[in-house]
Amino acid sequence: MFFDILNKVIKAATVLILAVITIFVSVEVVLRYFFGMTLYITEEFTRYSMVWMVFLGASLAVRENAHTRVELFVNFFPGKVRAWLNLAAHLLFVFFLSFLVYEGCIALSFQFEQIIPTLGIPMFWFYLALPVGGVLMILNLLPKIWESVLVISGRMAPPEEEFEIPVIDGGLS
Repeated sequence: MFFDILNKVIKAATVLILAVITIFVSVEVVLRYFFGMTLYITEEFTRYSMVWMVFLGASLAVRENAHTRVELFVNFFPGKVRAWLNLAAHLLFVFFLSFLVYEGCIALSFQFEQIIPTLGIPMFWFYLALPVGGVLMILNLLPKIWESVLVISGRMAPPEEEFEIPVIDGGLS
């Protein structure tokens, strides 16, 4: 329930950021090509908003297993072994994300003084995407880690096989 609400909020925020970026860039194109004018904030605002959108979208991708993974090797193993391998991969990912959150928090401490000239706001608000995105990805990994633990302990059946070995018919004749 918590994760469903969390991901609906993340999805709404991501869609909102994309809509705002689209509006800003569209207005910029119209102003530049039809009126010879430009908005000074468009480039920096869209760049930094894109960073937020990427980190929010990455947390949604964690939930949906949409990040690039090489599963060919893992899918040859039976359910419990596959669960162990997935658990190890998830824990390595959590370790990496923890490092990202830690270093992102360190970087945040230096960003209050740095003001974005065109926007007039501290860089802090854009660097905040690093630790927030990392925490959201870790939160979306927790159910996957728990699922692997349940499969390993035998309290849950392994997920159905989704893997088929490709067969090449025919050949050179």
